[in-house]
Amino acid sequence: MISEEEKQELREMAASETLREEFRAMRRNSDAIARSITIDELAHWLTVMARVCPDASKPRRCIPCTDMRM
Repeated sequence: MISEEEKQELREMAASETLREEFRAMRRNSDAIARSITIDELAHWLTVMARVCPDASKPRRCIPCTDMRM
């Protein structure tokens, strides 16, 4: 069960138009991410990314480490 202080905080959050709009934006963004994309959309995204990052990724040198414990 939640306390009166927590209930009041939830009421204040529910009254905030800014907070409600932020949650709406997150819902719209998650819906857009969850949907399947077409092959044309994928090709367009890959083309844009190739223009943004024209250089191929450079191989990174190996970092020698003798102690690999976690």
